[in-house]
Amino acid sequence: MPDSLAQITPSLLAAGLNLLLLLWADDRRRPVVRTTVRCVVFALLTAAMFHDGIVPTQASDRLAHPEVRFVRGVLEVTWWLLAAATIITVMRTYYSLVLRLREHRFMLDVTATLLYLGAALAIITDVLDIPLKGVLATSGALAIVLGLALQSTLSDLFSGLLINATAPYRVGDSISLDSATEGEVVEITWRATHLAKANRDLIVIPNSTIAKSRIVNASVPRGPHATTALFQAPSRFRPSDVVHALQLAIETCVSIAAQPVHTIATKSVGWEATDYEITFFVSHRWSQAEALNNFYDAAHRHLESFNALIAPAGEASDATTETLEYRLIEAINVFGLLPRDERNKLATALVRRELMPGEVLIEQGQISEAITIIGYGILAASTAHDDTGVDIMRFGPREYLGESGPIAGVPFNVTVTAKTYAIVYDLPGSEVARLLKEHSDVAHALAARLAAREREGRALMQPAPEIPVTQHGLADWIARRIRSLHDLRS
Repeated sequence: MPDSLAQITPSLLAAGLNLLLLLWADDRRRPVVRTTVRCVVFALLTAAMFHDGIVPTQASDRLAHPEVRFVRGVLEVTWWLLAAATIITVMRTYYSLVLRLREHRFMLDVTATLLYLGAALAIITDVLDIPLKGVLATSGALAIVLGLALQSTLSDLFSGLLINATAPYRVGDSISLDSATEGEVVEITWRATHLAKANRDLIVIPNSTIAKSRIVNASVPRGPHATTALFQAPSRFRPSDVVHALQLAIETCVSIAAQPVHTIATKSVGWEATDYEITFFVSHRWSQAEALNNFYDAAHRHLESFNALIAPAGEASDATTETLEYRLIEAINVFGLLPRDERNKLATALVRRELMPGEVLIEQGQISEAITIIGYGILAASTAHDDTGVDIMRFGPREYLGESGPIAGVPFNVTVTAKTYAIVYDLPGSEVARLLKEHSDVAHALAARLAAREREGRALMQPAPEIPVTQHGLADWIARRIRSLHDLRS
């Protein structure tokens, strides 16, 4: 046994080197090098202590000099604490290399606590040579007092341990709770789980509350998850007719994936309304909110179209305002700027056409001679991609297309075909020209809509190569063409 401080100098130097490395631990760069050096230096400390006759699992020799006993005790305490710190450093480095440190942060915190607790017990029993029974008796009374004082905190702690053991969710998962709280898991701590809402607000929920809630994890299993939409229709419509309209609405939305196959179910039938549940999968390019918005809008338009086809004309004094043609004109927001008599003229000028599935309405490169309004069915605007047709956009009832031709003479760069049986109404180019000359506000509204389609990447009409385009783009060119209709100089 060493009986002087000079004999344990190697152990003191090794311990000092380990303590210096603790300051280096704050450097987050090169974690592998830092962890490797730390393990090597801790091994040197262990070897030096054994060389000097210092065993961490044995109490100091009572016959040695008091200063030697004290330094030996300090070295043994340091060794136990460094052992726990080195193990947890290796674990953290491993999970940081596999990019899973954030997911296992709670488990690492629990492991670190258990390691330091084990080191503390070893120090008490082996280094300080204090009987464990006496420590347990004292700590038991203290634990009762702390347990009563920290009852809520301990409940959150053990709930957190249960959540991490069963792993109903992980960091990065999107979950929702009974309380309608939903968001993405950003962190799981000892006491609470942190959720980020869609608007990026942070919600901190105690683990004990989550343990008592029904958890819906939208991220497990991995892969696409179905979206459920609820729809209510008046009971005067047969469920089969509503289901058909909902089917058309799904086919209208390019944001809804074709596979896996969607389902439509009638949930309940009442005297005034019937409830339907629609389950579908969202295309990877779209968000769930966008798909739902598109579906609900298409569903209402298809149901209105079906109702307009079967509803008899009204008995108003001016029967023209109750015709299907007038309803279609009135449904177009751009034409809402017109007085009623002008809308009646447009409704009278509409030409009805029926299209079979697959029939071409406008060929790619063709200049439309009319504005086409869809009364029933679905039209698809597609372009060739890798020798296959890809639907860029689909049109349903109460929507229009083809305004680029009568307004600016711009040809289509896509092909428009009937995806289902469709009924369309053409507003001839001559009537459009008259409308633009007499109503400049409608002309500018149509031009703004056409430019918006281009900016949104959903444009179906692009300027042909032979048409000169100014540096200001398509919107400016259309505006100049409209001014020319009113004999204005640009």
